Amino acid sequence: MMRFTRALLFCAVFAAASLGGAAPSRAVDFLVPGIALRTVSLVPGARVSYLVVSSSFGAVDSSYVELRVLKSAKGDVRLEVFSSPYPRKAAESVTVRLRLLDRVTAITSPAEFSPCLLEMLIREGTGAFRAPTARERDEFDVEALFLPPGEGAVRTPLETAAISTPAGVFRCEGVRIAQRSSRVVNLGGVRAERIDEETSTVRLSSKVPFWGLVKATVEKRSTTKSSLARPGAVSPRTTSTESTLLSFRKPRG
Repeated sequence: MMRFTRALLFCAVFAAASLGGAAPSRAVDFLVPGIALRTVSLVPGARVSYLVVSSSFGAVDSSYVELRVLKSAKGDVRLEVFSSPYPRKAAESVTVRLRLLDRVTAITSPAEFSPCLLEMLIREGTGAFRAPTARERDEFDVEALFLPPGEGAVRTPLETAAISTPAGVFRCEGVRIAQRSSRVVNLGGVRAERIDEETSTVRLSSKVPFWGLVKATVEKRSTTKSSLARPGAVSPRTTSTESTLLSFRKPRG
């Protein structure tokens, strides 16, 4: 079940990107360095759906994710997330309903999220909604979704471009965020250096509800080098995830 929840979270992360200027120091990053929650707009009736394709070590996994804002009560907002393998399969789906305080988009630390989560319900397949078990709530692992500000991350605005998706063609602003880190590791008594590189690219349009996400990718590359490795023998481990808008509904007003 949490596999599909992670797919939804991947979609959600890009939607909060702010394209103008530097991010405020108190903005919390969500899954990807430089991607903040502060620009999220949760308007009842809004709906978006995405195709999320992940590639890792030669294996490709495709998921369908749909987010909807249900009718809200005073002081809170109700978010529903449907996820399944792609093409969409109701029998293999997971639906998560979250009731959140409307101040959730203003949080500045992982510890502030839990008090904003008033209720969580899940439905597997076409069954009834139910409360998650303690284990399922633990697997949600909220704090792991938030990251400290990425030191050394390079943020590059992209030129406005026409982005084609199954939902249409959009004139999009964009940003690319790149960062690199290295650390010493021990491989069976041999000192080695592990180099991690990550590049995130986001394309947004004001015509799309929620966070305006039209298309986004994350590419991660990890290389381990040691003094014993033969020149040219080191192969990087590369993974990528791409999220593409399939459909949307934006309420008037």
